[in-house]
Amino acid sequence: MFGAPNPSRRRPLYLALLMCLCAAAIGGGCAPATEGMVETTALPSPRPTVTPTVEPTITPIPPPTSFPTPLPTIVIPMLTPSAPLTTTEAAGHPKVWDLPQPVIPEPFGVEIHFTRASQEEMDYIASGGFKWVRMDMFWHTIETALGRYDFSAYDRLVSEMARRGIRIVFILDYGNPLYDHGYPPTSPGGRAAFARFAAIAAKRYNDDGVIWEIWNEPNLDHFWVPEANARAYGELALATAKAIRAAEPTAIIVAPALAGYEYPFWRTLGEMGLFGHIDAVTVHSYGVVIPEELTGPFLQLRRIIDTYSPNWRLPIYSGEWGFASTVNGYSEGRQAQFLARQWLVNLTHDIHLNIWYDWHDDGHDRDNPEHNFGTVRNDYSAKPTYKAAQALARSLEGYRLLRKVPMERGDDYLLVFQSGDRVAFAMWTLGVDHTVILPISVYDVATVSMTGEESILPSKGEGLAVPLTQSPRYLLFRGDQAPTYLGGWRPQHDIQRVVRGPEASLPIVFDPVAGLPMHGEAQVWAGGALRGSLRVDIGPIGEQMVRVPVNLDGLQGDVPAAVHLVLDEPAMRDLHVAEVWLQIADAPETEE
Repeated sequence: MFGAPNPSRRRPLYLALLMCLCAAAIGGGCAPATEGMVETTALPSPRPTVTPTVEPTITPIPPPTSFPTPLPTIVIPMLTPSAPLTTTEAAGHPKVWDLPQPVIPEPFGVEIHFTRASQEEMDYIASGGFKWVRMDMFWHTIETALGRYDFSAYDRLVSEMARRGIRIVFILDYGNPLYDHGYPPTSPGGRAAFARFAAIAAKRYNDDGVIWEIWNEPNLDHFWVPEANARAYGELALATAKAIRAAEPTAIIVAPALAGYEYPFWRTLGEMGLFGHIDAVTVHSYGVVIPEELTGPFLQLRRIIDTYSPNWRLPIYSGEWGFASTVNGYSEGRQAQFLARQWLVNLTHDIHLNIWYDWHDDGHDRDNPEHNFGTVRNDYSAKPTYKAAQALARSLEGYRLLRKVPMERGDDYLLVFQSGDRVAFAMWTLGVDHTVILPISVYDVATVSMTGEESILPSKGEGLAVPLTQSPRYLLFRGDQAPTYLGGWRPQHDIQRVVRGPEASLPIVFDPVAGLPMHGEAQVWAGGALRGSLRVDIGPIGEQMVRVPVNLDGLQGDVPAAVHLVLDEPAMRDLHVAEVWLQIADAPETEE
């Protein structure tokens, strides 16, 4: 229906063969074209140099933690309004594009391998609820002669996706035989040429909401030929980010798109100052067996990034991550579970851009993992994975995550979402199928299964009986139903850096539902004890942020914690809880 598939970008890329394969992927050949070209003066291309790469390390995953029942505490008043979120308009630009916002379905996208496709295929992507596509912008197919650039294939892609309300992550990537013999550009002339290409691209699409990603998986030898090198990549990334920023100050720049959690590589980039020149960092979480195992690696990555950018919380994005439907015995149904759970779990870690790999199965071999990452099959029939993406995007459209609520069983998940005066839950388990009774007296709750089947969930006695399986289920409450009162507040971040000292505090954001006031006490529990509390009296005055003082004595490292909102009205108190992580940092030393 949609034409022949293109070669997979994930296969090893080797010089001349890579060049022609990539050219085929964008719908052209290896010969230069003239349509859409711009010209500049080229620089010479000395041979690259190579230094050894670093080895990855493995971080243990923190164990699940239970939280105590809240107790009365001393009240310490502290209330400050939060800064409003605004979109800045720059002179000469009709729109300055925001980073992805955590309102569903904006955080969700999919990897593609084409610049030209049928209208039906692109409509099919849009219908799946994907708001982003990630695609290589191959340097060698654009600059085919020194200083001559042909962007015509990408012009078409940008235009077609914009018509469907889809933004693009363009990966600026791979070598060019005009420079450094086609290897990753490591000479001064090669780096300057790559940076110039990137700056010209950013300028060309400055009004199209593009995110610019510098390279793909440079910690793998077959993407940074002949051997991965953190410092060499860092030099290229710095030169490229600076060139883009000079050409287009409002451009959104991300990096380094590393495969897995190779912490020494991240530290090298931090020491080189890269985190001060980009808008977000991207990581590909391959190697995590199930989505819920992301917590441990992500905590360590978050700490590394905050160490090198302590004055600004640099966002972390899931730039590419997927599960093949044949690897480790995963069925298509299991793959669908992992897509939905990956996206939901990532939101609990403040990851607001999530690119699933891959849009389309790249082949027919059921035993070849590389052929089976798609949300749709090679013949374009929808997998359960596509239906899971569509159901999540449609069921929770317009909702944002408020918090993850701790459950009696550590392998059960309950996420609370809010949209205006409506609240929704996403629920699943990692264990065997079972039913939980929520302390909610409500009838006729609309539910949606992982793949989009709608039903009504009846009440049972004094609580709401919810069957849990490893497939997420969405509970959609009406504005006139009691769970509406579970909305109105959230931790500012689910993973919060807290600096040790008298000013240590945990920020909580309040946005009362339908102008309903909230009166009670916010409490922070960690290490089995109450660590701080704050009386809150929130009126209908819009979004506000409060900071609950936290006593960190005896705590260090990454500490699981819980925020309890103990309202004067005790209904559903057990659900007014949020799991958070405290990343405790020592105050910087000051000179005498």
